[in-house]
Amino acid sequence: MPADLPQTDIFDRHLSVRQRLATDLLSGAITKGRLANAYLLTGRIADDKWQLAKQMAAFLNCERTRSYWQNAQGQNEPVQNLLGLPISDEVFQQANQSRKAFAMPEDRSCLAKSLSGDPVNMCRDCRWIGEDAHPECLYKLAPGGATSSRKISVESARAMTETLARTSAAFRIVIVEDASQDVFHRPSANALLKTLEEPPENTMFFLFAESADSVLPTVVSRSQVVPVPQIPFSDGESPDLPPFSFHTSIRESGSKRSKAYLSALDFSQAVLKAADSLIDDDDNVRVAISRVVDYVLQQEYQRLKARALLSLNESKYLADLLELAEEAKSRVDHYVNPKAALESFSIAWARLAQNAHVLD
Repeated sequence: MPADLPQTDIFDRHLSVRQRLATDLLSGAITKGRLANAYLLTGRIADDKWQLAKQMAAFLNCERTRSYWQNAQGQNEPVQNLLGLPISDEVFQQANQSRKAFAMPEDRSCLAKSLSGDPVNMCRDCRWIGEDAHPECLYKLAPGGATSSRKISVESARAMTETLARTSAAFRIVIVEDASQDVFHRPSANALLKTLEEPPENTMFFLFAESADSVLPTVVSRSQVVPVPQIPFSDGESPDLPPFSFHTSIRESGSKRSKAYLSALDFSQAVLKAADSLIDDDDNVRVAISRVVDYVLQQEYQRLKARALLSLNESKYLADLLELAEEAKSRVDHYVNPKAALESFSIAWARLAQNAHVLD
């Protein structure tokens, strides 16, 4: 497993706190020279998804930072190989042997600096991106047109392919606002699949969906899943708790699901006991449970962070796990019995981990 390299601030500080997993995954991909063709941003927070896409666009086009990909074109491996890899575990594993890290700008984009509250004179590209008015950088694929259909039309998908085939001086970001198969349905997706898998030079896709399961498998297989949770785990200090690991307790239960589920129930009791140790009265139990759930999620995130940069399987697993945790914390916050909520969460986690084969 490659050692972590220093990361550069790509995104504004507030977004980095709210969506630490997403910003870490995207920044890590840039730092290690492993940007994907397409990113599937899952979750319900549309504003944060837009900020991730727009601030990536700003990083790649701002006069302060665009030297990243312009310099990459001068390397032995052309930029279309860096940004044109089919997204699959096998390809990532093969690429690991030769992929280079690129020299990163020391500064951040004007847009990221401005959103962080830093004084800055906005360059033209960042100003246009911030106003959703860039003529060459930001492209949106969404339902609409004369028919006012809820689906993205085949004609729109084909027109996007034709537009991207034209030469541009900008690094282009294509945003599919709703990539669920109810909207980005099979005919339209098929019309764009070739472009999604092998986009033109200096082009990247960001697809938005509430969950990867709502998206056509052919689209998911060509994308890197990045979770954008509604209730992200906290960025504060970890609680002072004895170390305990979910994946170790489930792995040691053996291959039988019944034993794994029993271990999951034991794990939920350990979480509840740990939460009890953090509180002085019942009024704080919901906050304490959220802190402990965040703590165990951070452990799992740190265990799989490097692997998630290289593998669709691990990145999707983390996205699904954060959705489970988001639901569990929401249930506790709405006064569902904490014991029942944690048991349900732990069993669902055990099932997810076994199916994803991430217990090694």
